[in-house]
Amino acid sequence: MTEKPDGAGMPGSASRSAREGGTARSAREGETARSAPKTAADPAADHNAGAAPEVLEARIRGLQHALGQLLENARRLTHGEHQRAVQLHRQMQEQTAIARRESRALVDAKTAEAMSEAEPKARLLADRLAPGLASIPPNDARWRSRQLVGAGVPAYVRVGELDAGTPVVAPLLRTNGWKVTSNRNESARLLLQSVALRLIAAAEPFRLRIDAFDPRLTGMMGLLGHLTTKYPQLVPRATHTAEQLHTVLSGLVDVSSLRASRQAQLGHERFEDLLKETSQVTDPYRLVILFDYPFGIDTLAQRDLLRLAATAGKRGICFLVHYDASTAAELDVDSKQLLELLDAVVVSNDRVEIAQLPPAKLDPPFDATVATGICDVIAEQAELAVLPTVDFERTLPDRSTWWRPVKDEIGTVIGYDDRTPALVRLRSGNPALPHVLVGGAVGQGKSNLLLVLIHGLAARYAPKDLEMYLLDFKHGVEFSALGPGPERPHWLPQVRVLGVHSDRAFGLAVLRHLSDELARRSEVFKSHGNVADIAELPPGPERPPRVLVVLDEFQVLLEDDDELADEAAKLLERLVRLGRAYGVHVVLATQTIEGVKRLSTRRDAIFGQVPYRIALKTTPADSQAILRSGNTAAAELQFRGEAVLNANFGSPDDNQHVLVSFADKPVLDSLRRELWETAGDVRPPRVFHLAEPARLTDTAAAVRSETGRPWTGLPIAVTEEPVQIEVRPEPGAGVLVLGDGLVDALGVLTGLAVSTAAAAVEPPRFVFIDGTNSAPAVAEGKDALVQVLRQLGCEVETVDKHDDIAPRLFSLRDALRTGQAGNTYLLGFGFHGIPRMQVHAEGFFESPANALQEIVRDGPAQGLITFGWWNRLHVCTEQLGYGRANVATHLFLRHPQDGVRAVAGPLVRWASEPHRGLLWDGLHPEAQVVVPFAALRPDEVERAVELVRR
Repeated sequence: MTEKPDGAGMPGSASRSAREGGTARSAREGETARSAPKTAADPAADHNAGAAPEVLEARIRGLQHALGQLLENARRLTHGEHQRAVQLHRQMQEQTAIARRESRALVDAKTAEAMSEAEPKARLLADRLAPGLASIPPNDARWRSRQLVGAGVPAYVRVGELDAGTPVVAPLLRTNGWKVTSNRNESARLLLQSVALRLIAAAEPFRLRIDAFDPRLTGMMGLLGHLTTKYPQLVPRATHTAEQLHTVLSGLVDVSSLRASRQAQLGHERFEDLLKETSQVTDPYRLVILFDYPFGIDTLAQRDLLRLAATAGKRGICFLVHYDASTAAELDVDSKQLLELLDAVVVSNDRVEIAQLPPAKLDPPFDATVATGICDVIAEQAELAVLPTVDFERTLPDRSTWWRPVKDEIGTVIGYDDRTPALVRLRSGNPALPHVLVGGAVGQGKSNLLLVLIHGLAARYAPKDLEMYLLDFKHGVEFSALGPGPERPHWLPQVRVLGVHSDRAFGLAVLRHLSDELARRSEVFKSHGNVADIAELPPGPERPPRVLVVLDEFQVLLEDDDELADEAAKLLERLVRLGRAYGVHVVLATQTIEGVKRLSTRRDAIFGQVPYRIALKTTPADSQAILRSGNTAAAELQFRGEAVLNANFGSPDDNQHVLVSFADKPVLDSLRRELWETAGDVRPPRVFHLAEPARLTDTAAAVRSETGRPWTGLPIAVTEEPVQIEVRPEPGAGVLVLGDGLVDALGVLTGLAVSTAAAAVEPPRFVFIDGTNSAPAVAEGKDALVQVLRQLGCEVETVDKHDDIAPRLFSLRDALRTGQAGNTYLLGFGFHGIPRMQVHAEGFFESPANALQEIVRDGPAQGLITFGWWNRLHVCTEQLGYGRANVATHLFLRHPQDGVRAVAGPLVRWASEPHRGLLWDGLHPEAQVVVPFAALRPDEVERAVELVRR
C-alpha cells in the first residue's frame, strides 16, 4: 500500500491540522512564521486559508489564554520589581537621611570649629581697627580700668556684636561720617552717645574734639558732662541754637581750609597722612554730632554742613547725624544733599545694619557711673598730656654761621610750623617789628619759649653786637642759670643784667638805666649826621650793640597804685616808642594783663608799638588781651608748647600755629659754656636777687675798693658799683646799723670791714666785740670774716664773752685818751645784747655805755672808727646819748618806721624787708635803699682774699 501524503485521505484531520497549524502560526507570529515564510508554491497555506470558523475560534481562545498567562507573568514580574524598587527607594531615603544627619552634624561641627578659630581673629582685627575702649562692650570690666584709656585714635568704632558675641566694628573717623536712622529716635540717639564716649575714651588726649548740636535739648551729651566741665576743649558744651551752631561750623570751615592748604603744601591727600609724616601736627580729629537733623538747621548752617561734609574725610572731620524723618526741614534746606554724603546706618529695635557688614545686635547704653569714671580718667591724662617736641638744637644754625655781624635786624627760630621754621625777626623798619608780647596760662611753656628765644639769639650774635637785660618778676628760677654760680663759672656772655626774683624797685632802676641809654645813643646818632636808625650806622666800635630787654611778668611793675608804678609805666612807654630806632628790643611776657590799672590807661600807647604777639594756650579773654580783640585762637590750643605767632598786631588773618622747640636744660648749659669759652674775657652780669643779700665776692670781682670809702652793700640799680660812704679820721665818722636781722647785720659789718682792710695802705687793727653771746646762726660767718681780715694782714681781736666786754671797752677808751688807738676799727656786733651797759662797772665811776659813747664820739679824730649794730634806735640812743655821739651815717634794717623817720625825716617811707637796708648819711637829700652783703661762707675765704687783694 502506497503511503499517501499527510492528510491526503483524511479530511477531518486535514481540517484540524489546518486549524492547529493556523493557531500555531498565530501564536508564533514573528517567530515560526518568520522562520518559514510562505511561498507561492506552498500548498498548506492555501489549505489553511480555507479553514473552518470553529477552528479559528479555538485558536483565538488559545491565543487569549496564552496572552493572559503572559500578562500574568508580566504582572508578577512588574510587581516584584516595583516592590524591590520601593524597598530600594526606602533604603535610599534612609541612607540619605542618615547621610544628611551625618552631613549636618559635620557641617555644624566644621562651622563651630571655624567660628571658634575665626572669633579670636575677628576680635584681634576689631581691636586693631578700633583700639582700646573703641571695641569693648559696655558691660565689660575693662571700662572700669584706666589701662586702655587713650590707646589711640580709632578709625573704626564698635556698634554691636553678632549672636555669637563677635564684635562688629565699622569705619567712621576717616569717612565723611554716618547718617543714622531708626524706627525709634531714642535708639539712634543712644548709638550716637555711645560712639562719642568710645571715641573720646580711645583717643589720646587732645587728639579728638567732639562738638554736638542738640536743638531739642535731649541732654544726650550729658553722659560726658564731667569731661566737659574739666576740659571743654575736648568736649565743649553742646550747642542748642542756630547762632551757636553757626559759630562752631564757621570755625570748622577755617580749620578745613587751613588743613587743605597744609596738605597741599606738603603733598598729602588725607589728614591722617599729614599726621604720619610729621609729629608737629597738633590739630585734633573733629567729630560733629547732630541730633534730630534737620530740626534747628537753617540755610546758613546747611550751607556750611555741605561744604564741610563734601571733603570731611580727607580733612580729619567727621559727622554723626541722627536723621529724624518725621521732622520737616526748613524751606531751602534739602536734607538729602547732606545725607547722600554720609554712610547709612539703620537701627531697628535692637539691631543695627551697616552696608557690607552683617546685621548686629545693638550694644546697650552705658551706665552713667562708668561714663563718669572714664571721663575723670581722660581728664587726668589730659593734665599729663605731652606734645611731641622739637629739639632746641634743631632751631640752631650751623656753627660756622654763629656770631655773624648784625646788619639791619636780629632774629632767631623759636620752633616749627610743620616743616617751616617759625621766625622772630626784630627790626626797626620795612616793616617795623621791634618788640614782642608773649602770654600764656600757667604751665603752658612761657618760660621755655623765653629761654629758646634768648639762647637762639645768643648763638647767632656776639656779645659785642648784642646785650641782654633779663628780668624775672614772678619769683621763678629759670633765669638763674644764665648767670655765674658757686659751681658754675660760666654764664651766657651776652647777659649784661640778670634779675632773678627781681623786685619792682630794681625793675624801675633798669628802666631808668635804659632810658638813659636811649639818650646816650641819641648823641651817637647826632655825631654821625643825625641818622634816624641804628641800621644806618656803619659797623664799628662806635655803633652800639643791639639790646634785648626781657621783662617776664612785667605787669608786676605796674600793678600797685603808687608812684613807682606810674613812673615805670611812663618809662616803659618811652622805651617801646623810641627803642625801635635805637636798637632796643623789648619782650614783654605775662600770664595775664587783665585788671592792671596802669595798663588800662596806657595799653594802646604801649602795645601799639608791639607788633609781634606770641600766645600760648590760655583763656579766651587772655587770648584776646594778648593777640587782639576777637582773636581767641590761643584758647583753641591743646598742648603745652603750642603757640600762636602773629606779626601783625594780633590780626586773626595772620595767625601762625607753631610748636615751640623744647629747651632742655643740659643742652642749654652746654651751649652757654661753649659761648662763654668762645667769648673769652667777658665781665659777669649784674645779678640781682629778690629777698637775697648781695655777694661780696661778686662785687670784689667787679670793683676795687677805695681808701676811706667802705662798702655798705649794693644799690638797687644796674650799676655794679657798691654803695660807699665817706669815713675820714674826723668827728662824726662811723656807721650805726639799726634794726632786726642778725645775719644782715653781720653782712653789713663784713662789707665795711673787708672793703676797709682791702683798701688800707697799712693793715688796720680790728676789735670785734660780739654782744650776741656767740650766736650759732652767725658763727661760721664771724669766723670767716676774722680769717679774711687776718689773711689781709690785719690784727684781729675778738671779745665774745659778756664779762670781758666792759673791761675791754674801758681799756680801749683809755688807749684813745693816751693816743694809742690809731688805725683801729671797733666792730660792735650786737651792742644791745651786752648786759649792764648803763650800770656803773665794778671799780669804775662810770658805765660801759659812757666809755662806748666816748669811743664813738672822739675816736674818729684819732683813727678809731666804730661800726656798730643795735637792734633798735632807742637802745643806741640810750647807750650813746641823745646825739648818738655825733655819728651821721645810719643804716636801717628791719626797723619800725617811727624810728626811721626820727632820723631821716617825717616823709621817709620804709617798708622793712629781709636783706634790704635804708642808708641815711645826712649828706644826700634822700635816703637810699641798699642790699646788704651776705656773711661770708668758709668756702669763700680764699676767693675773697684773692679778689680784694688784686
